[in-house]
Amino acid sequence: MIARMGAMASLIFGLVPVAAQEPARPNIVLILADDVAFTDFGAYGSEINTPNIDALAQRGVLFTNFHATPMCAPSRAMLMTGVSSHRAGVGNLPETTPVEHQGSPAYRGYLAPEVPTIAERLQAIGYRTFMTGKWHLGHSEETLPSARGFDRTFILDATGGDNYEDRPYLPIYDEAPWYADGEPVGLPDDFYSSEFLVDQMIDFVGDPGEGEPFFAYVAFQAIHIPVQAPREFTMRYQGVYDDGWHVQRARRAAAAHALGVADSDAPIGPMHPDLRAWDSLSEEDRAFYNRALIVNAGMLEAMDYHLGRLFAHLRETGAYENTIFIVTSDNGPEAGSPLDTANGALSLWLTGYTAETENLCERGSFGFIGPEWASAAASPYALFKFHANEGGTRVPLIVAGPGVSDGIMARQLSLISDIPATIAALAGAEASGITGRSLVPALEGGEEAVYGPEDGFGIETAGRRAYYRGRYKIVSNGPPYGDNVWRLYDLENDPGETQDLAESEPQVFAMMLAEYDSWAEDNGVLETPEGYEPIKQLVDTSRGILMRRYWWVFALAGLVIIAPIAFLVYRRRRKRRAAA
Repeated sequence: MIARMGAMASLIFGLVPVAAQEPARPNIVLILADDVAFTDFGAYGSEINTPNIDALAQRGVLFTNFHATPMCAPSRAMLMTGVSSHRAGVGNLPETTPVEHQGSPAYRGYLAPEVPTIAERLQAIGYRTFMTGKWHLGHSEETLPSARGFDRTFILDATGGDNYEDRPYLPIYDEAPWYADGEPVGLPDDFYSSEFLVDQMIDFVGDPGEGEPFFAYVAFQAIHIPVQAPREFTMRYQGVYDDGWHVQRARRAAAAHALGVADSDAPIGPMHPDLRAWDSLSEEDRAFYNRALIVNAGMLEAMDYHLGRLFAHLRETGAYENTIFIVTSDNGPEAGSPLDTANGALSLWLTGYTAETENLCERGSFGFIGPEWASAAASPYALFKFHANEGGTRVPLIVAGPGVSDGIMARQLSLISDIPATIAALAGAEASGITGRSLVPALEGGEEAVYGPEDGFGIETAGRRAYYRGRYKIVSNGPPYGDNVWRLYDLENDPGETQDLAESEPQVFAMMLAEYDSWAEDNGVLETPEGYEPIKQLVDTSRGILMRRYWWVFALAGLVIIAPIAFLVYRRRRKRRAAA
């Protein structure tokens, strides 16, 4: 009888299909490096040691035609929302927005409350959401990430900050605005940015176990100025950069060509004629800039090293295999060179920094690579951060994890607002209102275009403008390295933007200008005022802040200058009276 019942049960359960178990929703780790150039990671041809990021590229998808905007906050706004930076409310950096644009919804300087963030979308479907690092998208109670979908946060709301201390790096800030879960907070004495941000994220993630999936956003300060790194990460690069930026630029291009991340048949983007020749520098200046790039390399290696600790934690807790990793940058390499201007040198003095070669990378030092090394880092493309040429906008993107193809390159044209669309698709989150496009087909190995030959998209920030459509691009930059003239390039054959086709292909040029104008109108883009330059605007803003904060310094300096002159005038008059 028992045997008969067992046979009956086997028959019944054999005929009734058992419901398939739903696959676990993936964890998502979004890693944003700051000012990292197209060829700065080893997987893209760099000499810098980035083994953890390179390992993701080896088991995932490496994108070769992915773009951000030329400036950090607009790119980060698109990364968080999946819409254009203007629709998100951050069409420019708050610090460089001209007076004429202030008050416009497209230039409010913080994320528009009506535009949901990807964290809010994931939070709504049960994801735990965490962020550490640079936010720079609003510092009020309503605009900090703790109010925009993140459960736990430890963030910096500024363009940048010191990597060793709780101090501002520019005199426009009274302090370094760090926040923990929405409340102002100080930093520990043993702080180093990359290490600390990873420590905090490890603490937030904890042991995921069988709980809800998580979204972890780590926005590193590396390699934004001030460039600083512990010596154990910089020493391996001694002697690597002795030959200067022209040689380095050629090396990076050759490595990118050899790896296939850049077209070896295409001409290399030109180095701007106003940039200095390495051999024209004094021996002292060559030593400084050599050391600066050594520290820059060490800072990026330190970021990768500490990122590896996060990966190790996820392995130890069993979460690694079900985690999708996304690694990218917010724009091309930083070309700022504070010592080249009196205002910059004054800023260093007022913030208490030094820029001495032998101490560069140490606590209290202010490292930067300048425009020539930035041009080398952006190779084989033209220009760098703050410019809409490919060197300022084409950045690395690596995606790896469950469901992602192993070790392939995706050559489709794509944009930073596509990342939220992709995350929403991977997690099963609501995506209404997102204008970016899902990259999932590319992650699965498909070769179909993300943006077809009839599709186009624009970017604009601080008057740096570009519009992409199929193989073509139009671009216009303002001073100091641009002239506000629109140019047309065929990126398929000339990604280095060496040959302007505006005159030879006037119909394409006119069509793309009209499409850019339509895109700009739809997104609330405003024309930049006559004579506007973002760095000049920053200097003007800084000057007003400095005058209000340090009026006594300027008064004392004036007294020191005027007093001796007044004394000399007084003595001369006395002599004249005596002679009379």
